[in-house]
Amino acid sequence: MTSTVVPIERAGASKQRKRQGPKGRPVIPQAISEVEALIGPAPYRHDLLIEYLHKINDRYRQLGAPHMAALARLLGLAQTEVYEVASFYHHFDVVKENPDGTLPVAAPLTVRVCDGLSCEMGGAKQLLEKLPALLGREVRVIPAPCVGRCEQAPVAVVHQKPISGATLDAVAAEVREGSELSTP
Repeated sequence: MTSTVVPIERAGASKQRKRQGPKGRPVIPQAISEVEALIGPAPYRHDLLIEYLHKINDRYRQLGAPHMAALARLLGLAQTEVYEVASFYHHFDVVKENPDGTLPVAAPLTVRVCDGLSCEMGGAKQLLEKLPALLGREVRVIPAPCVGRCEQAPVAVVHQKPISGATLDAVAAEVREGSELSTP
């Protein structure tokens, strides 16, 4: 049995949908100004994305959605591209907004403890359990994925300085020594 298929078209409809606006969250003008002040004048280069993220993270001690959206706009990238790069690397503090839309207050200093297999076998779990009480409330202690120093396990990273063969005393000493690095 053969039948003829007749395509149905709506009058005035096109085959392509037109986007009403850019995808992603709205970009806040203040965030654009803040990012421009940090990374300097245009032209902006895509290959410097990680360096730009470092500047924002170092200044604000975190990467919030408003600054990442502003950076995406300035670079002409999709917001997801900036977020994917920022969330891939352990040394960036990507934070979510509070329910009221504000960003959480950043800790003055962050200590990341590698929780990869080698570090876990070397004692990372015990570091993660004991460091918060030892270092106090002003220091945020978080697990981090592999930092690429498996032969030096366990590894903790204070701000951006890795501590090989990390012990409670070694991490505490580096926090005392390097805490002034984290002030904006």
